[in-house]
This record gives sequence, structure tokens and C-alpha cells, in this order.
Amino acid sequence: MRGVIHSEVLRSVSGPSVLAVYLVAVLMPAFVLFSDGSRFDLAGLDPAVATARLLEPLAWSVISAAFVGSYAVTREYYYGSMDRTLAGVGFARAFAGKLVAGALIAVALSIGVFALWTAGVSVYLAHEGLALALTPEAWRTYAGAVAGAVLGALIGGAIGWITRNYYATAIIVLVFPMALEFALLRTAPEVAKFSPGMVIAALSVPGYQDRLLAFAPALGLGLAWTAALVAIAWVRGRRSVA
Repeated sequence: MRGVIHSEVLRSVSGPSVLAVYLVAVLMPAFVLFSDGSRFDLAGLDPAVATARLLEPLAWSVISAAFVGSYAVTREYYYGSMDRTLAGVGFARAFAGKLVAGALIAVALSIGVFALWTAGVSVYLAHEGLALALTPEAWRTYAGAVAGAVLGALIGGAIGWITRNYYATAIIVLVFPMALEFALLRTAPEVAKFSPGMVIAALSVPGYQDRLLAFAPALGLGLAWTAALVAIAWVRGRRSVA
């Protein structure tokens, strides 16, 4: 099993096509940041509050993590190599190996993005006459975003196994949350807060603007979403190779 995971990790970081995955990971928090220009208004805020506000977009790294997690699966279906992989290692090992590898890559990539983002926030705060203040709230944002990256990658991988199509999966894990979940968050937060992306984002920014769930219910529902989708993916995958 360790060999399968190692192989999947190597696949996930090789080839020019992975550059698109890295680009999505970097652009996702930027999309959230610039979608709400109010975050740039730091007048009258102390460094701790200003830092926390600018770190909030990292909570939505779950979306890019889902794309990363799905890529290990959908890439093989896209290139027609999945049958060879399943014949070589079997469905169970391929299924688990791709999910675990996707989560590992998502976490590693997220941590790299967090470091770059924090450096950029520090520069911007200095320009505004403020200093970066990594308070417990800021570290909670990081920790929640890492947990969200794990769940997001598992969900993305599961959706990849369910659809077995690169483009359909990309629409579900990228377009759906960016176009629908964000719109619902503004217009119908009582619905949006139960959607997968917003539930997992709440792990990093619980109760965000009184529109997201608190941490405990978000964690419970996030685990439920993840377990349900992984279970569906397992059943569908087993039937396809039976």
C-alpha cells in the first residue's frame, strides 16, 4: 500500500499539466479576497484584527484541495490509463492510494500557499502601517484550513471516482462552489452554510459573518459529507470493475 501511495504522490507532482493544479491553489484565496473588497479597508483596525481579516480567504482553500484530490483520479480517466492501473494494483489499493495521495499533496500545497499568502499579507500590512500579528485566531485559521484541505481532497477524489470524467469533476468541485455556493452565501446563507464547501470552510472561520456554522456542527457535517461521498464512490467503483 505504501508503494501505491508513493507512486500516486510522484504522479501528482510530475508532468506539465500539474501546473494548472498549482495555479488553482494559488488563485483560489485571491478570488475570495478580491470578491469582497471590504477586506482591504483596514482603517481603525488593530494589527490582530487586520491580520485575521486578510487571512480569512485561506479558509476556502478547500475548493482548490478538492480539485487537487480529484486530479489523481480524473487524469487517469482522461488519458485512458485507469484500466492498466486497476489491473496492476487492484481497485481497493488504487482507490485508497489515490485518496491518501491526494490528501497529502493537498496539505503540502496548501501549506506552501499559506506561507506565500502570509508573506504577502505581511507586506500589505506594512504598507498600511501595521504589523503582522499571528494571534491564536490566526493560527486557528491555518489549522482549520489544513483540516479543510484534507476533507476537501477526499471529497474531490470521491467525486472523481463517481463521475470518472475530468471536465464534469472540474465543474462540480470548482464552478459549483465559486458560482453557486458563494452566491448563496450572500443571498441565502441559511442554505449555503450546509453545502459541502461552506461547511468545510467553517472549520477555519467558524460563524463567519454569522453566515457559517460553528466549528463543532461544521466538523460533524463535514465528516458526514466526506464519508457519504467516499462511500458512494467506493460502491460505484466496485460495481464498475466487478
